Amino acid sequence: MGLFNLFKSTEQKKQQAVINKLHQDIFPGGKKQRDAEVQELRKLLNYKYSTEAIEYTYVFAAISYYTSQTPTTNDILEAVLRNSKSSVTKEDALIICLYVENKRHFKASTSLSDALNQQSDGDKLFMIAFGGIVEIKKQYKDLSHEGKIEVLLFNSLIALQQYQTLHPNKYEQVSAIFFEKLFQQLRTYNLNMNNDEMANFVNNRFSLYLSELLSFYNDEENSYLLLTLYRLFYEQPLEANPGTSTDLFEYATFLPALMQMRAYIIEKCDNF
Repeated sequence: MGLFNLFKSTEQKKQQAVINKLHQDIFPGGKKQRDAEVQELRKLLNYKYSTEAIEYTYVFAAISYYTSQTPTTNDILEAVLRNSKSSVTKEDALIICLYVENKRHFKASTSLSDALNQQSDGDKLFMIAFGGIVEIKKQYKDLSHEGKIEVLLFNSLIALQQYQTLHPNKYEQVSAIFFEKLFQQLRTYNLNMNNDEMANFVNNRFSLYLSELLSFYNDEENSYLLLTLYRLFYEQPLEANPGTSTDLFEYATFLPALMQMRAYIIEKCDNF
């Protein structure tokens, strides 16, 4: 027992015991597990914050999830944003909350993939699509808030197509869960549409992305460029009737990053 514990009231000691138990449940691997996950998050957020800043927000979000009977990502996100001691932006707080949601089972393992294996295919498939955003940011450059919506929808198309090819009998059930998660995320990104409007928007984007990819991979159109995708991702996201970018210099750097992101989605889906 530490010296200062002698001066704590009985109530304070009870509260500290509860906190200690929570930390044991959430991080059964102890400090080593917590430190590893904090560094994984720092990498995910491009090392924009100190270890201490990420650790505070991460532990706060994890405890909030663990102690809530019916937690939702948006509820925990709002709690994080209300916490004056948290120094991360709203977008980065969302990434932290989604990371926590991925490992809410809190089994005695330091591996995030082990925790993911306990989630439904619909949840996992959505997180693969969402995680692809980080890939294009790493390989090329950051996206605007609206640009992330376009990239998430593009990745969703790739993930759903791949899953349907591999698991046609499970697709209908899994896609229902996936679209529920997708619509929740689009609202978190402040896409202000009702359900019907959002469904139409998603379907229209899927059709556009699919048409672009079919033209790109068509041997008879071997010179086709995905300039409309570049425009939507980086120049005019959410454009109703998207045109074609004329920035061939940026496109030359963008294309390999796009292909890397697509390969990431397909590889992750193949591991189901």
